[in-house]
Amino acid sequence: MSQEREVGFVAFWKATDSWFNATEQERADFMDKIEIIFKEAEAKGIKRSGIYDCSWSSEWRYFTFWTAPNTYVIEEVMEKLLDIGDINHYNIQHHYIGRKIKGDIIQ
Repeated sequence: MSQEREVGFVAFWKATDSWFNATEQERADFMDKIEIIFKEAEAKGIKRSGIYDCSWSSEWRYFTFWTAPNTYVIEEVMEKLLDIGDINHYNIQHHYIGRKIKGDIIQ
């Protein structure tokens, strides 16, 4: 029986032309949907670290880091974000995910 381990998730993204061409109302509606998804994610154990601007050091505009109790919760959130157009419509994204290591020493 495999034991679930905490995972870390990093997302880098930048807005697409669709975002810049959206009306203020479309953007507001989209952000309302994002907020609902994030509240559901937090209720399932996802901890978000905030949003950081990395445009001065990479090709991406922003990044965020989350921890989650398992990969299933991350997958569920990603599916919901995809459904509302967060991924590949309003944003181009790149993701990394990894399991927390046991102990504090890396070799």
